[in-house]
Order: sequence, then C-alpha cells, then structure tokens
Amino acid sequence: MPAAGVVTLLLVLVTVAVLAASLVRVALLLKHVNFTLGTVIAGVRAIELASRPINPVLGDIASDLAATQQALDGLLASKAAQPLKAAARAPSARSAPAPEATPDQNSEPGSGPLLVSRLPRRKG
Repeated sequence: MPAAGVVTLLLVLVTVAVLAASLVRVALLLKHVNFTLGTVIAGVRAIELASRPINPVLGDIASDLAATQQALDGLLASKAAQPLKAAARAPSARSAPAPEATPDQNSEPGSGPLLVSRLPRRKG
C-alpha cells in the first residue's frame, strides 16, 4: 500500500473520530436540554393547577352558606315564637335589669357581628 493511501486512511479515521466525539457531545447536550424542558413543563403544569378557576368551588361554598343561613333563620324564628318567661315577669325594684352587653363582649373570636346581632337577647 502506498504512503498516500495510509495517510488518507489515517485522516479518514481521525475525521470519523472527531465527528463521533462531536455527535456524542451533541447527544449529551440534547439530553440536558430534554431534562430542563421536562422540568419547565412540570413547573408550568403545577402553576396551571395552582391557578385554576375557583368559580366551581365558590358555587359549592355559596350553596353551603345559603343552607346554613336558612337553618339559622329557621332556628331564630322558632326561638322568637316561643314565649319568653322573663318578658312575662315585671322587673321588681330589688332586681335591677342587667345592662345589655355589646356584641363584641359576648362574641367569640371569629364570629361576626351579623350572627351575634341576629340572636335574641336574654333578659334577667
């Protein structure tokens, strides 16, 4: 084999080795890009899940609150219909009527003034 043929074969082998190394580097780079894009897609899906519309949930909450309000109105109406024993008695001179407490004094933390103001007050 002449020297020119050997040199040509060596140059072809070096060229193939350089191309193989370049392709391996590109494959590793694409693997890293694929992992990064997967992470970004997972993050976008998490954001989508966290920021989905809350209208269906608000509808359920509103219907539950409406049912609770109706139950409270029914309870208050039944309590108001019952005769108050204390109202039938006249206050005597010995027992002065106790001053009524403001709703802020009787209410528990977290209960609003709406519920407290609608409750019938007890006397005596």
